[in-house]
Amino acid sequence: MTGRRQQRLRRICKEINILSWIFLAVAIGLAAWGLSLQHKAFPKSGSSPYAAVSATVYTSVSNARVLIQSTIQPNATQNDTLDITVKGPEGVPDPWVLVVTCPNALPGQVPMQLQGVVGQQPIEVLASVYDVSHETVPIGCFPAPKAHAGTAVSRGQDINLSLPVLEQSPIPQSATASTPLYVVRSTSGKQRIEKLVEVLQAPDSSCPTPGSSYATPSGSSATCFTKLPTGAAATRYSIPKSVTTSEVLSNVNLSGDRIDSMFPPGQITSNDEIIWQGTSALSPSLSATSLSSAENSSKAGFWAGLLYGLIAGLVIPFLQDLSLAIKATRSPADSAEQRSRISA
Repeated sequence: MTGRRQQRLRRICKEINILSWIFLAVAIGLAAWGLSLQHKAFPKSGSSPYAAVSATVYTSVSNARVLIQSTIQPNATQNDTLDITVKGPEGVPDPWVLVVTCPNALPGQVPMQLQGVVGQQPIEVLASVYDVSHETVPIGCFPAPKAHAGTAVSRGQDINLSLPVLEQSPIPQSATASTPLYVVRSTSGKQRIEKLVEVLQAPDSSCPTPGSSYATPSGSSATCFTKLPTGAAATRYSIPKSVTTSEVLSNVNLSGDRIDSMFPPGQITSNDEIIWQGTSALSPSLSATSLSSAENSSKAGFWAGLLYGLIAGLVIPFLQDLSLAIKATRSPADSAEQRSRISA
């Protein structure tokens, strides 16, 4: 049965006019060209490398004032920095801890968990403790791989960037609850950070200092971080009451671009910078379309549609010739078999 089908298939191919085969070959070539133009007309926008990055400062003095500014260089992400100033009350030390989440796993990350919420899984973060009033530190999420260099913003191309979130806890939490952060460090060696524990507590609750054994909270039944492993110590930090945030996007030339969205509104300077300012949880985004790119996309879409119309005009004659070839090569036995199938 298979041999008969192969023989008939060869007969059908011979019956088809050579001109119809030429039409089919041209249609296939035009289809490949049309798909290429369609890809240019409707390009897929890449995701921003900063979409999953956040930076948060916790202070040991609750009424400290914090100024945190990020400087983002989209074509050299390894040079992105955070400039942080912490000012405590006069004469009071103002140690603080910086917590940064990254979209990829990196050496030096430690687990950060939220205690008091069922099912909350720990996340890996970069954490550093400082005891100075001012420090400029690298974000640390992008160690200079070639994959990131020169790909975020290219001249003449569309821009779609979401910048790091400043001053927002990496772990979801209740805005109305108190959430102190405990930095757990080893008491041996250089006091390396072992983990971070953020505790979701009821408002106005009072918890004891974590120790080597369990203790009972005073004044409420709130969840508390009370037990430490042997050879470890914990330092308590909290989200500061006063925070000013600022983000600077550098080396972005918007001349010849159409800004589709900018949230929140930023200040565009004369030296190819965009500056955003806010208070806490600053998460700016920028979307811009190159006018030349939009024009080229429009032309590509027009030609792709025209090619698809030509393809339809070329395929129809081939299909008609194919139908005639099938009828011409149908044997009486095939016709009888088809009639028997229909009657059955």
